[in-house]
Amino acid sequence: MKRFRFHFWFNASFILLCVSVSSSLDYRLERDVVPLFYNLTIRLLADEAKPNTFNGDVSITLQAVKTDKEIKEITLHSDGLEIEECLFYNESGVLISTIDANQLTLDRTTQKLSVLLEEPLSLNENYTIRFKYSGEIGSGVEGLFATTYIEEGSGITKSVYLTHMQAINARLVFPCFDEPAFKAKFQLHIERPSGYNAISNTKQISSSLESNKRYLDHFEVTPVMSTYLLTFIVSEYTARGNESDYAVVSRPEFYDNTEFSYNVGERVLPVYEGLFQQTYKELGNELLQHATTPSFRHNTMENWGLIIYKDAVLVQKPGYTDGWSDKEFTIRNIVHETSHMWFGDSVTLSWWSHVWLNEGFARYYEFFVAHELYPEYQLDQQFVVRKLQHIFPSDAVNSTQPLTSPEESIQTSSDIYFKFANIPFAKGGSIVRMWRNAMGHDNFDAAIRDYLKQHHLGNTEPQDLFYHLKQYWPVKSELVNLDQFLYDFTEQVGFPMIVVNASFENKQIRVEQNRFLLSPDFQNLTPIGYFSKVVDVYDIWFDEAIDWIVFNLKQSNYYRVFYDAPLLNSLQLALHKSDHSGIAVENRAQIVDDLFSFAHVDYEEVFQFIEYLSQEVEFIPWYSTYQSLQLVANRLTPDQLPNFAKYLSDITSAVFRKLGASGKNSDSVLDVYNRNQQVAWLCKYQIKSCQEQVQVLYDVQKPIPDYRETFYCAVARTEGYIKILELYREEAYPTEQDLLWRAASCTRNYTGHYQNEILSYSRTLAEKKTDISQMYQQNPDLVTPIFTVRF
Repeated sequence: MKRFRFHFWFNASFILLCVSVSSSLDYRLERDVVPLFYNLTIRLLADEAKPNTFNGDVSITLQAVKTDKEIKEITLHSDGLEIEECLFYNESGVLISTIDANQLTLDRTTQKLSVLLEEPLSLNENYTIRFKYSGEIGSGVEGLFATTYIEEGSGITKSVYLTHMQAINARLVFPCFDEPAFKAKFQLHIERPSGYNAISNTKQISSSLESNKRYLDHFEVTPVMSTYLLTFIVSEYTARGNESDYAVVSRPEFYDNTEFSYNVGERVLPVYEGLFQQTYKELGNELLQHATTPSFRHNTMENWGLIIYKDAVLVQKPGYTDGWSDKEFTIRNIVHETSHMWFGDSVTLSWWSHVWLNEGFARYYEFFVAHELYPEYQLDQQFVVRKLQHIFPSDAVNSTQPLTSPEESIQTSSDIYFKFANIPFAKGGSIVRMWRNAMGHDNFDAAIRDYLKQHHLGNTEPQDLFYHLKQYWPVKSELVNLDQFLYDFTEQVGFPMIVVNASFENKQIRVEQNRFLLSPDFQNLTPIGYFSKVVDVYDIWFDEAIDWIVFNLKQSNYYRVFYDAPLLNSLQLALHKSDHSGIAVENRAQIVDDLFSFAHVDYEEVFQFIEYLSQEVEFIPWYSTYQSLQLVANRLTPDQLPNFAKYLSDITSAVFRKLGASGKNSDSVLDVYNRNQQVAWLCKYQIKSCQEQVQVLYDVQKPIPDYRETFYCAVARTEGYIKILELYREEAYPTEQDLLWRAASCTRNYTGHYQNEILSYSRTLAEKKTDISQMYQQNPDLVTPIFTVRF
């Protein structure tokens, strides 16, 4: 095989500007007053002259709990609300005072509303503070907002009113103690026009017709929970299932397309109940609903009892969004969000500085519970390449963050939303996976059951979790520094690198722990090192000669491995054999991914090693390869692309010979995924065999959903662009329209025409920029460099 050599030079200067802002502002609430119960009424569309305004009435039962000072002020949160009246009652319900405007102080920066009282609060006595107020129904996706959809058949625009409170948006809907540690019970009442219906976290217990010909819906009291979990939807939706127990709620025309989602949700719940040995109803809520919405901040939100998803997550339209990848997307999201009923809703983080306590577990179970239910997706393997390997680059730069940040460093809304970046999800899930593998599944699961039961309806910090993990840790001795192992991976940034050197003649392996692009203070103990004293180098001897050795079996642990030349050569020889199944697919993917991460040392060595791929036919190693090759391809100049295409054609010979462009009845799910990525790459770089097969298939039949965008893109590269554009104009289904529009960007011969199409459509500036960028990413050889950066 011809070797394709790359030489990169990097000669650049970086200027890092660090700005430290010191502020005396305190965004946190005192712990001297705590809420116990919210009685909340929301009135929607009550004034036709003000359709974007809602009215609210909330009574908060609270207590003073501190004894070290006199409490004459209640401080809570409010943002964008107009307080019309504030009343204060004693435990017997007797009005103590009407709060004047001069007794209310709002800090618009911290969004803290202070209520000055005439008399100090008595310790542990219940009081009620009542606010009558109004607020704006937003056009964005925070707080209480409105979104619309076009009803199929009639073409009528329908409105949906719903909430998204996470992380600090409950204060946009009602005055409240808007921090996760201030848990309370809620009872919600929704006043709405006829023609709409309302759903919330709990069952509706009654609905009364008011004198103004409007309905007032009353809902059961929620379990004790945080403000960010309260939610409601007012719409014309219908439910699939038993509305008093379990349902999928969507617009009426989606009813027939939510059967798959309904079945997934129904299967997931018993698995969690068995795993945690705690039923959903034992958590304190009898109702679980999965609901759709046209617009949302994220794909999903885990409100207790009413999980909200974007339409595309739950709706499987036959022939459009019912492919394997679409169903996997649905499965994983439902599994992820259902786990939050335990991790996040019942047991809640005490502050946003450790989001991973919610999201790390949800990400882990998203893959591994889904794997138990739907093993055909091999999500245990997919986790390694889609999440663990994917997060390494982000966790190796100075701008990364630890899983657990100092609590005082997370104050502002930007601080809080930074904690919802990918690190708490992907790294958090990877660390949870490492712990479960290190402890053994039975020990880990027992520890988690105890953790969930002890802290049911409470708030936790990482040390609460660690206590239970240590109770069930299988190896307990002076040689095991569990605290360091647990805390280092959560409180420090980055990850370790293991350097492995071989002396085959001495039957010896030397393992050394180094740092990978990290602070000098980084001192993680890896799972292969924590069973010894805190040492950086140790030796392993073997009784018999070894041909090769792989560290980090199935990439179970969160570190990279650097093999010396003799070991790498032995692995290369093993992988070049026609049967290299003795090295797990996760490890084959790991070796490739790790090699590319060290490739600044010698790209020639890397490309020589991955020639083994000419014998590789599995999806997992190829996925890692293409993720890494993309970074290389982005840096190639047009004159290098023909050699790259030739190299690609050589190393894909076996896998494309096995898969081809045409689907087979014997295909596994990962075969489908693998074929899709092979066709995408080979046709992008104009490999003739790929282009010819795709064109023949396209002429015969419409591609199935899993292949559709890839095939349309391949066809648009040749002479099929005009046909793709015609299909786009004729298509009525929005998801398919978007797919065809993206596929048209792959054109090579009509780039000027596509640019004109972009400019002629009523697309936003951001969309136009994305479209232009997409077109040239699909055709890198057509890009003329206007400046040169040396790598």
